[in-house]
Amino acid sequence: MGGQVRGRQVIQGVEKTASGSPQAGSLGLGLGVPNAFIAWAIRIERTLDAILGLMLLTVTLALFYQVFGRYVVGRAPAWTEEVARMMVAWMAMLGTGACLREGGHVAVGALVNSVSPRVKVVLLALRDMAVMTTAGVLGWAGMRFAMLNAEQESAALEIPMAIPYSAMAVGAVLLALVLTLARLGGQTPAVDSILPVE
Repeated sequence: MGGQVRGRQVIQGVEKTASGSPQAGSLGLGLGVPNAFIAWAIRIERTLDAILGLMLLTVTLALFYQVFGRYVVGRAPAWTEEVARMMVAWMAMLGTGACLREGGHVAVGALVNSVSPRVKVVLLALRDMAVMTTAGVLGWAGMRFAMLNAEQESAALEIPMAIPYSAMAVGAVLLALVLTLARLGGQTPAVDSILPVE
């Protein structure tokens, strides 16, 4: 077939058609067969992207209102800073799952790229185990903090402090879920960029 294959990309070992639907052909699962696990991972990512975008907009508006109130009106509402802090905490934790599958986290590939393919597979499997272990610890600690502070209220908004503390648990669950779906879908962790199909 010479030339370029139009309307198709390989993202992290997942073949996508022009319509954006994930395929499993490049994973050796049968050309053109929809991969349900990857499809669910992508749905979660898109939902998280939308939520994170709304949170970022909320933080921006809250901080703008705070600056406007402090330097123009002469009095800044106390709730704006609290909203911004809580939103940033939620954005940080939700973002861990949103960027995992496409390799958005900081990574040092010197060791992995210097070993044989067989050893590389082992190292990447160990990395996945470390991520899942970390997610488990974060989820447990987040739930513990949320329950311990369930009756405590924030100073300005007067909402339960379990809400900001639960961000750690929710983010950890989403991180583990996206990683599990990606691996069950056959997506290899070795590819970390978007490559055109030739």
